[in-house]
Amino acid sequence: MTKRREPLSLEDAVFLVHATLGDSRVEEITGKSARLVRMWSDPDDDAHRIPLIQALRLDRGMVQRGEAPPILTAYRTELRRTADAALSPGDPLARLSDVMVELGDVAAAVRRACCSGGDGGRRITADEAREVLRELAELRGQIDAFERDVTAAVPARPRAVEGV
Repeated sequence: MTKRREPLSLEDAVFLVHATLGDSRVEEITGKSARLVRMWSDPDDDAHRIPLIQALRLDRGMVQRGEAPPILTAYRTELRRTADAALSPGDPLARLSDVMVELGDVAAAVRRACCSGGDGGRRITADEAREVLRELAELRGQIDAFERDVTAAVPARPRAVEGV
Protein backbone atom coordinates (compact mmCIF):
# COMPACT_ATOMS: atom_id res chain seq x y z
CA MET A 1 0.00 0.00 0.00
CA THR A 2 1.31 3.43 -0.93
CA LYS A 3 1.74 5.88 1.93
CA ARG A 4 -0.35 9.03 1.66
CA ARG A 5 1.71 12.14 0.96
CA GLU A 6 0.64 15.76 0.99
CA PRO A 7 0.21 16.95 -2.63
CA LEU A 8 3.06 19.21 -3.76
CA SER A 9 5.15 18.26 -0.72
CA LEU A 10 8.86 17.45 -1.02
CA GLU A 11 8.10 13.84 -0.11
CA ASP A 12 5.46 13.60 -2.83
CA ALA A 13 7.88 15.09 -5.34
CA VAL A 14 10.63 12.60 -4.46
CA PHE A 15 8.10 9.78 -4.74
CA LEU A 16 7.02 11.04 -8.18
CA VAL A 17 10.62 11.31 -9.40
CA HIS A 18 11.40 7.81 -8.15
CA ALA A 19 8.28 6.37 -9.77
CA THR A 20 9.06 8.13 -13.05
CA LEU A 21 12.76 7.37 -13.29
CA GLY A 22 12.80 3.93 -11.67
CA ASP A 23 15.22 2.30 -9.24
CA SER A 24 18.25 1.92 -11.49
CA ARG A 25 18.16 5.49 -12.86
CA VAL A 26 17.63 6.97 -9.39
CA GLU A 27 20.60 4.98 -8.09
CA GLU A 28 22.71 6.11 -11.05
CA ILE A 29 21.79 9.78 -10.54
CA THR A 30 22.22 9.92 -6.77
CA GLY A 31 24.88 7.28 -6.14
CA LYS A 32 22.56 6.07 -3.36
CA SER A 33 20.37 3.01 -3.03
CA ALA A 34 16.80 3.04 -4.27
CA ARG A 35 15.77 2.07 -0.74
CA LEU A 36 17.32 5.26 0.68
CA VAL A 37 15.60 7.37 -1.98
CA ARG A 38 12.29 5.75 -1.00
CA MET A 39 13.03 6.74 2.63
CA TRP A 40 13.45 10.36 1.49
CA SER A 41 9.85 10.21 0.25
CA ASP A 42 8.46 9.02 3.59
CA PRO A 43 6.75 11.95 5.34
CA ASP A 44 6.90 10.12 8.68
CA ASP A 45 10.67 9.48 8.60
CA ASP A 46 12.37 12.56 10.06
CA ALA A 47 15.71 10.72 10.18
CA HIS A 48 15.91 10.58 6.38
CA ARG A 49 15.40 13.90 4.61
CA ILE A 50 16.65 14.50 1.08
CA PRO A 51 19.88 16.49 0.91
CA LEU A 52 19.67 19.57 -1.30
CA ILE A 53 22.33 18.32 -3.74
CA GLN A 54 20.41 15.07 -4.22
CA ALA A 55 17.17 16.99 -4.83
CA LEU A 56 18.95 19.01 -7.49
CA ARG A 57 20.34 15.85 -9.10
CA LEU A 58 16.93 14.17 -9.19
CA ASP A 59 15.27 17.25 -10.69
CA ARG A 60 18.05 17.43 -13.29
CA GLY A 61 17.27 13.82 -14.17
CA MET A 62 13.64 14.76 -14.74
CA VAL A 63 14.56 17.80 -16.85
CA GLN A 64 16.93 15.71 -18.96
CA ARG A 65 14.01 13.40 -19.60
CA GLY A 66 11.91 16.37 -20.75
CA GLU A 67 9.81 16.51 -17.59
CA ALA A 68 9.19 19.37 -15.17
CA PRO A 69 11.29 19.40 -11.98
CA PRO A 70 8.80 18.24 -9.29
CA ILE A 71 11.10 18.86 -6.31
CA LEU A 72 11.66 22.48 -7.35
CA THR A 73 7.91 22.86 -7.81
CA ALA A 74 7.29 21.49 -4.31
CA TYR A 75 9.94 23.78 -2.86
CA ARG A 76 8.45 26.84 -4.57
CA THR A 77 4.99 25.86 -3.38
CA GLU A 78 6.15 25.52 0.22
CA LEU A 79 7.85 28.90 0.12
CA ARG A 80 4.77 30.46 -1.45
CA ARG A 81 2.55 28.96 1.26
CA THR A 82 4.84 30.34 3.94
CA ALA A 83 4.85 33.80 2.37
CA ASP A 84 1.08 33.78 1.96
CA ALA A 85 0.63 32.73 5.59
CA ALA A 86 2.63 35.73 6.71
CA LEU A 87 -0.02 37.95 5.09
CA SER A 88 2.39 40.80 4.83
CA PRO A 89 2.70 42.45 1.45
CA GLY A 90 5.90 41.98 -0.48
CA ASP A 91 7.96 44.29 -2.59
CA PRO A 92 6.10 44.78 -5.89
CA LEU A 93 9.36 45.00 -7.85
CA ALA A 94 10.61 41.71 -6.40
CA ARG A 95 7.23 40.10 -7.06
CA LEU A 96 7.33 41.33 -10.64
CA SER A 97 10.54 39.38 -11.17
CA ASP A 98 8.80 36.28 -9.72
CA VAL A 99 5.95 36.79 -12.21
CA MET A 100 8.44 37.05 -15.05
CA VAL A 101 10.21 33.85 -13.99
CA GLU A 102 6.88 32.00 -13.87
CA LEU A 103 5.92 33.40 -17.27
CA GLY A 104 9.21 32.04 -18.61
CA ASP A 105 8.30 28.63 -17.15
CA VAL A 106 4.93 28.77 -18.94
CA ALA A 107 6.65 29.67 -22.20
CA ALA A 108 9.13 26.80 -21.81
CA ALA A 109 6.31 24.32 -21.12
CA VAL A 110 4.40 25.50 -24.20
CA ARG A 111 7.53 25.29 -26.36
CA ARG A 112 8.18 21.73 -25.15
CA ALA A 113 4.55 20.78 -25.74
CA CYS A 114 4.47 22.19 -29.28
CA CYS A 115 7.90 20.95 -30.32
CA SER A 116 7.77 18.70 -33.37
CA GLY A 117 10.20 16.33 -31.61
CA GLY A 118 7.93 15.98 -28.59
CA ASP A 119 5.73 13.04 -27.60
CA GLY A 120 2.77 14.19 -29.69
CA GLY A 121 4.70 16.02 -32.35
CA ARG A 122 3.15 19.46 -32.75
CA ARG A 123 -0.04 18.25 -31.03
CA ILE A 124 -0.14 18.69 -27.28
CA THR A 125 -0.52 15.42 -25.39
CA ALA A 126 -2.55 15.10 -22.19
CA ASP A 127 0.64 15.02 -20.09
CA GLU A 128 1.97 18.10 -21.84
CA ALA A 129 -1.32 19.91 -21.33
CA ARG A 130 -1.24 19.06 -17.62
CA GLU A 131 2.26 20.51 -17.39
CA VAL A 132 1.27 23.74 -19.18
CA LEU A 133 -1.81 24.07 -16.96
CA ARG A 134 0.28 23.47 -13.82
CA GLU A 135 2.71 26.18 -14.91
CA LEU A 136 -0.22 28.53 -15.64
CA ALA A 137 -1.60 27.90 -12.15
CA GLU A 138 1.76 28.84 -10.66
CA LEU A 139 1.86 31.98 -12.81
CA ARG A 140 -1.68 32.87 -11.75
CA GLY A 141 -0.65 32.55 -8.09
CA GLN A 142 2.27 34.90 -8.64
CA ILE A 143 0.09 37.40 -10.49
CA ASP A 144 -2.46 37.33 -7.66
CA ALA A 145 0.30 37.91 -5.11
CA PHE A 146 1.69 40.73 -7.27
CA GLU A 147 -1.74 42.37 -7.31
CA ARG A 148 -2.00 42.05 -3.50
CA ASP A 149 1.45 43.62 -3.11
CA VAL A 150 0.63 46.57 -5.39
CA THR A 151 -2.76 47.11 -3.75
CA ALA A 152 -1.19 47.06 -0.29
CA ALA A 153 1.35 49.69 -1.42
CA VAL A 154 -1.40 52.19 -2.28
CA PRO A 155 -1.76 54.68 0.57
CA ALA A 156 -5.15 54.74 2.23
CA ARG A 157 -7.26 57.72 1.27
CA PRO A 158 -8.00 60.03 4.19
CA ARG A 159 -11.59 59.92 5.30
CA ALA A 160 -13.73 62.97 4.72
CA VAL A 161 -14.55 64.72 7.93
CA GLU A 162 -18.26 65.34 8.31
CA GLY A 163 -19.39 68.90 8.59
CA VAL A 164 -16.25 70.36 7.08
